[in-house]
Amino acid sequence: MGEGWDEGKEKIKFKMKQTLILITIVLFFSCKKETKSKTEVLPGTEAINSEASQEVTQEEVNQTLGDVFNSQIKIEVDETVFVIDNGSNRVTEDMSAGIMTMLAPQPYDQLKAQLEKEPNQEGYTLIGIEEIEREGKIILQQKSKMVDEVGDEMIMMMHALPAGDKTMMISSFYPKEEESKYLPLIEKSVLSAKLK
Repeated sequence: MGEGWDEGKEKIKFKMKQTLILITIVLFFSCKKETKSKTEVLPGTEAINSEASQEVTQEEVNQTLGDVFNSQIKIEVDETVFVIDNGSNRVTEDMSAGIMTMLAPQPYDQLKAQLEKEPNQEGYTLIGIEEIEREGKIILQQKSKMVDEVGDEMIMMMHALPAGDKTMMISSFYPKEEESKYLPLIEKSVLSAKLK
C-alpha cells in the first residue's frame, strides 16, 4: 500500500469525522439530563441554594456511543460500488463516497424535532430537510454540502427512520458532481434498512 492509500485513508477519515461530528452533536443534546432542581423559599427564611445534579457519566456516554456505532441495522448495499467493509460503514475503493449505519438512542419524533430546531452544523451548508414517505416508510431526510480539504464539494446525506423507541440513521457522503451515480444506490440502501 503506497502513498495514494495513505492519502485515501486520510480523506475518508476527514469525511467520516465530519459525519460523526454531526451525529455526536445530535446525540449529545438528546442524551443530556436535567441538571437543576427547583428550590423552595419559605417566607422569613433564607433561600436554600441546593442544586441537585445528575451528571452524565463517562460510562453512560461510552454505552450510548457503543450502542450507536455497534448498531443492529441491516441494509442492502451495492457491494460492487461500496467495496470496502468497515463494519458499520461501507466506502468506495477510492474512498470518495460512503454509507454508515447508526442506531440513535432516542425516538424518531425527538430526533426529528431536534434536527428541525437546529439543522445547521458548523462546516456544513444545509440544502434541505424534509420528511418523506416511500414504500410505506416514513423517512426524515437531511441534505447538506461541505467543501473537503482539497476544495471539492461533498454532499452529506442523513436519513432517519423510526425503530420503536430508537431511530435508525443512515449517513452518507459523495462528491456533488457524482450525485446521479450515488444517490439512487444510497436511497435503495435506506429503503432496505431494518433492525437485525
